[in-house]
Amino acid sequence: MSNPAGPKRVHLPSGYLPSGKRVRAGCWCGWITTPRVDQRRALEALLSEHGFTDPVCKLCGADYNGRSWDEILSRHVEILTDPVNEDEFIVCRHLPQSCRDGATQRQLHLDQAAGAALGIEMPRPKLRLIRPRP
Repeated sequence: MSNPAGPKRVHLPSGYLPSGKRVRAGCWCGWITTPRVDQRRALEALLSEHGFTDPVCKLCGADYNGRSWDEILSRHVEILTDPVNEDEFIVCRHLPQSCRDGATQRQLHLDQAAGAALGIEMPRPKLRLIRPRP
């Protein structure tokens, strides 16, 4: 089912473009600022005029606020696209085990909350041992 308003896009600073003696800041979605004196001013303009998506993993909830934008994009997060509705979302880079475990925990809590709201007693989760490959 497609989204009539269009897909949700991630808005994170993606880099800088020279513009004569000035510089422009670009957003991951393609939006670019008007030329500014330096990178700091261009970034400030991008964040204040265009806004940004909080750098928080959609799966495990890891919050990367407080780090530099370059560090966030190069080391901590990646942007994935839902192939069904083309929505973009932020996840931990390379989906480490801690992220996948956090996503599982969040889903269990959501399931329990939904069951409680509907008055349904949810079965206890079952754990299974998965042996690593040799």
